[in-house]
Amino acid sequence: MAVMQATAITVRVPATSANLGAGFDCLGLALDLFAEITVTVGGPEPAPAEDVGEKMVLTAARQFYQRIGKDMPPLRARYNVSIPLGRGLGASAVARVAGVLAANEAEQRPLDPSQCMAIAADLEGHGDNACPAMFGGLQVCISANGSYLHTGTPFPAEAQLAVLIPDHPMATKEARKVLPESYSKETAVHNIGRAALFVAAMAAHRFDLLDEATNDAIHQRQRAALFPQLFDIFGAAKGAGAHAAWLSGAGSSVAAICTNDTGRTVAGAMLDRLKGAGLSGRCLTTRIAAEGASVARVELVDIPAR
Repeated sequence: MAVMQATAITVRVPATSANLGAGFDCLGLALDLFAEITVTVGGPEPAPAEDVGEKMVLTAARQFYQRIGKDMPPLRARYNVSIPLGRGLGASAVARVAGVLAANEAEQRPLDPSQCMAIAADLEGHGDNACPAMFGGLQVCISANGSYLHTGTPFPAEAQLAVLIPDHPMATKEARKVLPESYSKETAVHNIGRAALFVAAMAAHRFDLLDEATNDAIHQRQRAALFPQLFDIFGAAKGAGAHAAWLSGAGSSVAAICTNDTGRTVAGAMLDRLKGAGLSGRCLTTRIAAEGASVARVELVDIPAR
């Protein structure tokens, strides 16, 4: 059988948690929970992708090629990761960042990381997941004049994150539908102050300020209509020792920030509360990942010609 040579590029990308309470669409952090996605460039024309994650990877790569003004070569993606879609852990951003970075690597890196991140963020509709997925750590990312402004900010390395991952998804599209079109000045001021407080508290290691800093008025109470147990789970996390808890992204996952090795206890308390409501899921503990996405390896592979 004839074979054709292609290049396989594996990209390593962290899961993320976005919004972080009051920082709607502008704050996010990388989790020490990494996925590896392989994009194969070249070889015979592949069959159309059927997996949702693979389609996201390839769509992001296609956007990259449109951005640099070149035709896209035959591409295949292997998206087989433990970060579930529709749970608020940045799985779509992982796929999109991987697709852009793999294509950028295949073309000898014509775009810098910020330009690559912008392509993924445009596909996401905002940068709060794409930015920490690309750069790691705790990130502030805003859209301004058609581009993205972003910066990393200090965070306490000793922080633990307990994460509850319910089995039921919450689609971002549906979670946005429950939000109002406008907010009062009082509500806007409330969230502006608390988002700023979150960044300052993390930089200063002031865990005592994080409960109030995550006291959101923009999206969490509204989205609790889709997840009525949400605030009970917050209460269980804080009752077990968490400093704060928030709906991760658009949900359905819940993240809680902990210290003193209380992460497992907090995670277990959240899972118990979820199961007590007749729902199922799983939990894990992790930390904030200082590193973001990277190209893990590039290798030549042989693909049988059809």
